[in-house]
Parts: sequence; C-alpha cells; structure tokens
Amino acid sequence: MAAVNILVAALLFHAVQYGDCLCELRHPQQLYCKSDFVILAGILDKDVVYHGDFPISVHYIVNIKKVFKAGPEYENATKTMVVSSTSSTGVRDLEMGVNYLITGFIYDDTLQTSICDWVKPYHNLTKAQKNGLRFKYESGCQCEFAMCREGQCGQLDSNNTCEWEFGDMFDCYHDDGICFHNGEECVWRETRKFRQCEDNVYLGDRKFTNEVIPDPM
Repeated sequence: MAAVNILVAALLFHAVQYGDCLCELRHPQQLYCKSDFVILAGILDKDVVYHGDFPISVHYIVNIKKVFKAGPEYENATKTMVVSSTSSTGVRDLEMGVNYLITGFIYDDTLQTSICDWVKPYHNLTKAQKNGLRFKYESGCQCEFAMCREGQCGQLDSNNTCEWEFGDMFDCYHDDGICFHNGEECVWRETRKFRQCEDNVYLGDRKFTNEVIPDPM
C-alpha cells in the first residue's frame, strides 16, 4: 500500500494505491459515517466470480457477530456478502476463520463492500478505533474531515470540520483520533493514547497545532 499525492486544480488530493486502483484517503471515522453497514463478521466460505479469466467479484458467506451500524435484523445472522472489484484492482482476499471489521453499503439485502472500504482484521484495530465503533464515532458523523499539510493546519475557517495532518502526526490521527461536536464546533477528542502518540512525535519547541479536547473518560 502506498500513499499518493495528486495535484488537481490546485487542490491536494490524498489517495491510497491498491495495485492500479486509487482510493481517496479517508479517516476510519469517515468510513464509518459514510457506510450503510459496519459489522464484525467471521468469514465462513467464499465463491470467486470470473469474467473470462478475470475475477470480478467474490461472494463471501459471513457470520455476523456484532453490528455497529445497520438494522437489528443483521445481528447474529449468516449473510452473503459481495465484495465488488474489477480486473485492474484485483479482488479483496479475506482469510477463512478470521474476524473482520467490514464496512460497505446494502443493496437488495446484500452486504456489498469494495477495495476502498474499511476492511481489516478486528484484532488489528487500535483501542481508540474499537471505542469509536462502539459509541464514539457516531457522535461525530455531523462533522467533516479535511486533511492539511504539516505546519498548515488550523487555517480552515469552519466550525464543522476536524483537520488531520498529513505529516508526522498522520498515524496519531488515523489510529487514535476521534472527532466529535462539543456543542459549538467539531474538535478532536484527546485520549491518553493520542497524547502519548503526540509526545512521541513532537519534541522540543514543536507544538501540536490542532485543537483537541481532553477526554473525560
């Protein structure tokens, strides 16, 4: 996986490259908020669908163990999940018996996800990401996210946006950052892990430029 910067119409577009496919680089909370469903599911079986010699999709049979976002009818259910793809990007290969965090959209009662959605083994998620899935991500879905270069954050005139830095603090935001609306504006929730990450990055006179609110938890 490689990060790619593309300059289009004087705007910086951040993308992640998977093979020949470019996906917009988004915060995990963004992927949660935009998705029709967010589930924890075990992979039971799969069937690869081909067009000629090229795989175009994979149908996975999944056992849904936890529903973070979707209707209650999906709780503790066995469903067919369609992973859409193209011959140029390849198909997402999920391992049998592994529990995954899976996001995507619902079409005709079928769970569909793509190479650009958030799909990751659940045991690889950070503590902040797991807490966000359970109850904190939803509180920030009214907020927007905007990436900014290191040293240029804090210039956006908006009370409805959390900026996250494409620089030294990138992993801190991605792994431990949770955006929420405090009643007046959208800000980052400062967890202990976030502060530890910040301390590891910013030394000496370098200061953290984005507004954060201490987590009372």
